Amino acid sequence: MRKSAKILTALSVAGLAVAAGSAFTGTGVTNAAGETQFVGGTVSQSVTGATLTNIAYSYADAGPNTLVNSIALTFSGTADGRVVSVAPSGGSGGTFTCTAVSSNASTCTFVPATTETGYTNLGSLAVTVS
Repeated sequence: MRKSAKILTALSVAGLAVAAGSAFTGTGVTNAAGETQFVGGTVSQSVTGATLTNIAYSYADAGPNTLVNSIALTFSGTADGRVVSVAPSGGSGGTFTCTAVSSNASTCTFVPATTETGYTNLGSLAVTVS
């Protein structure tokens, strides 16, 4: 095989690898809520079973807003009475208990594991509606 053909083949393979890599890095998340609030950086949100249109975090501390003690969720076209649960990760603290969906909304309240006043340094939140 000629040297120029080998170089051309190597460049083609490298180009395919770059194209394939970018195809697999897309988020594909069906979350229209956006990330307008930050808790020690960016909070990633994933949603299963509903369309989340807005999320608002409330804090136990006056600043720098690292202790999440309440989460207000707004959905689109979600039937009343559906059960909502959230699973925080990336930080530390207790859990959250959520109200059933009513008028496309649910509120999740912090439940401390010991004496915490909020979930510290929330990094991601998985929302499930069943």
